[in-house]
This record gives sequence, C-alpha cells and structure tokens, in this order.
Amino acid sequence: MLNTNLQPGEIIESLGQFRLKVIQNKNSYCFSVDSLLLAEFIKIKNREKIIDLGTGCGIIPLLLYSPQKNNVIFGVEIQEKLASLAERNILINNLEKRIFIQQGDINHLKKKFPAEYFDVITVNPPYIPSGRGKNSSDNEQLVARHELNIDFDTMMQISRYLLKKGGRLYLIHRADIFIPVIMTLKRYNLEPKILQFIYTKKGSQAKRFLLEARKEGGTELKVLAPLFIQRDKN
Repeated sequence: MLNTNLQPGEIIESLGQFRLKVIQNKNSYCFSVDSLLLAEFIKIKNREKIIDLGTGCGIIPLLLYSPQKNNVIFGVEIQEKLASLAERNILINNLEKRIFIQQGDINHLKKKFPAEYFDVITVNPPYIPSGRGKNSSDNEQLVARHELNIDFDTMMQISRYLLKKGGRLYLIHRADIFIPVIMTLKRYNLEPKILQFIYTKKGSQAKRFLLEARKEGGTELKVLAPLFIQRDKN
C-alpha cells in the first residue's frame, strides 16, 4: 500500500459499503453531499466502462467501485493538485488496476478516447456560470463550482461523443435551471429517463435534481418520489 504522506490539513475517512479510504483536506477542497447523492443514484451493471468528468478527489469512482462487477472506471480532473489527490486515494485502496485517474482537460477527451467508448458517464458539473456568484478564495473550489474551463453545453457535447448508443449519463444539477439543462441534453440526443428532485426538508423548494439520461433513448420519463435530505424527527 502507498505511504499516504498526509499533508497539513489532510485526514483519512472511510466511506461506502466496502469501507474504502479517502483522503480529504479540511483546509481546502472537500467533496460535497451532492457527490454522495449522485453516487447513490447511479446504477451500474457488470463489466461496464465508466468515466467521471471532473472527478475532484476521486470520490465518485471510489463510491461506484464494486469488486463483483469487474468495471473499469476513469476519472478526469483538470486541476493537477486534485488529480494527484485522486490518484493517492486510488492507490491507498489498491484499486489502480480498476480505477484510472487522468489529469487533463475534459475538452481534449475526444483525442484520448474513441467515439462511443463508454457505457456510463457521471458528472457533478460546475453550477455557476463564469462571472457569476461569489468567488471562493480557494482556487480549487472556484474551478469546481464555476464554469471557468468548460460550460455545460460543451460537457454534454463531449458526453454524446463518448457514450455508446443506449449508454447512460448520470448527473446532479440545480433545480432552478432544470429546463435549460433538459433542453441542452435533448440538443445532444441525451434523453431524460429517470428524474428525482432533492429537497432540504418537506415544505421547502427543490434545491437539486438527479437525472439519468440515455443516448438516443425514448421519450418516456420516470419521476421518482422526492428525496429529502433532512429527515423528520418524529
């Protein structure tokens, strides 16, 4: 196993049903509850090729890993520091033969993979258009939250290229821009198939939504029961 060589502010936590380890830096970038919700929503079949776009510390590939399913999982991250952290997270779990981290720009993936190579794409995209919102003083958080390097339209265009016909795209996004997101998906023949809105608590407005889309799929949409993050105390 790799010597972890923890940096200042870093801790190791356990996660998922297989009790995998993940290094986080409490003074910098940490994965959010959105990543946990998305990973729980995703359904993976045996021997599928999966790619996580903007993988951060590699949290979604780690949560998707199952020793019984023989999947090959890629994670792509443009930020060198985060990609290095993701690689360390893969190595401390001895998963370097199953999960592969690539440091690079999502915009360049067409040069690295042939068309229709993946069965599944997962993405927790930047939510804030460039120039809007409150800028984080931490550059890693800024890039993760803002569309600085790639916008949603371009990300979906690349996803259409990478996905096999019938392949599945899983994402989480802001509920207040649900219609623009759906319009973008349909522009690239990524048909919404399963939808679930996320609420902080009962009586509140939806904050996020989870979606499964299928490349060149039919128009039928299944809407799941709402998901409430805060459970009733009763």
